Amino acid sequence: GVPEGPAPLEAQLVFTIDGRQVQTSRAVAFKWTDPVLGERYRAVEVLPAVSVDIAERVLVLRDGKARDAHVRVRSLAGAKGTLSLTAAAADSEVTRAQARFEVTPAQARFELAAGGETELTFHVNAHGAADTGVLRAVAHVDGDPRAYDRGLVRIDHAHIPMQTVLPVAELRAVHVSLEKSRSKVGYIPGAGDEIPAALRELGYQVVELSAGSLGPAQLAGLDVIVTGVRAWNVEPKLVAQHAALMNWVHGGGTLVVQYNTNNRIAPVPPDLGPLPFTIAQGRVTDENAQVTLADDPILAQPNRITAADFVGWVQERGLYFADTWDAHYRAPLSMSDPGEKPLRGSLLVAKHGKGAFIYTGLAFFRQLPAGVPGAYRLFANLIEYGRAH
Repeated sequence: GVPEGPAPLEAQLVFTIDGRQVQTSRAVAFKWTDPVLGERYRAVEVLPAVSVDIAERVLVLRDGKARDAHVRVRSLAGAKGTLSLTAAAADSEVTRAQARFEVTPAQARFELAAGGETELTFHVNAHGAADTGVLRAVAHVDGDPRAYDRGLVRIDHAHIPMQTVLPVAELRAVHVSLEKSRSKVGYIPGAGDEIPAALRELGYQVVELSAGSLGPAQLAGLDVIVTGVRAWNVEPKLVAQHAALMNWVHGGGTLVVQYNTNNRIAPVPPDLGPLPFTIAQGRVTDENAQVTLADDPILAQPNRITAADFVGWVQERGLYFADTWDAHYRAPLSMSDPGEKPLRGSLLVAKHGKGAFIYTGLAFFRQLPAGVPGAYRLFANLIEYGRAH
């Protein structure tokens, strides 16, 4: 809870004042003059001999195909040694975790001059249909018994002291058994999320769209469009594009709208879908809350969604659920926090002409970056849902 980490190097100062000693300490800092900002200070950094950073946070493995993990190795003083990508688990679980994945090469050599860096590539594959695990990059410098498994991140903004963070270099490898047929997804960014990167991990081509330009030329060739979290709260131009989007849905498109807030600070527009529904404050904060699934096509094709797909979720089930809706909407999921009444508004589905409209308050923006397999499978069903139904 401190505003910044302790200084890695401090100077102890002792003063004698009127025969008495006064002791204090000050962080050792580097001072320089910026031609624009003037006199600036930054803390002295104490860094490992080498730092290792993995480009991917989550690696989704599908259809028995290996994926590449890219690890960047850096050294300020220069170093040479070996780098490996191995299972990161408690000692009792290492053997099992390593058995889940095949990583080649087992080791890769590096040799860096002072201030140098290089990128090494590892091929990762899974052995089973439901394998998940954490892989950690570990560097060993020749002649040095220590292992180096920390990355290097600098947080540099003019209004705060520079912060240096040394996170553990890990990625989550997830083997997802998933069916999909569509290849291209239009995405309208919202308040900032990592869904587009997750969709690319699944093999979709993501075309980012501007909320102010959703004419026929921009929508041509797209069968599905996804709006980012809170897109309708932060993109006023979307309100003017509602009719164009509904016409596109009516002609055969599938529109997936992720959660939007509805409060006095960020009210949701009155029209989001082709039929009326309202969004309230309903949410389920217990990530292990029981989920009841109806017999509904969106949960059946192309991936059969079961209660097992809601195992391993993080932080919450969802938020800003629909509260009331037109009778033509289907609400195939029901869930609640312990001791509270069941909520059915986490997922709404409605046909509109030849297409479909979907609203979801499920927290996909948390689950997909965390590599939750069931969330990937369910989100793929939302994208794949459409003309055939």
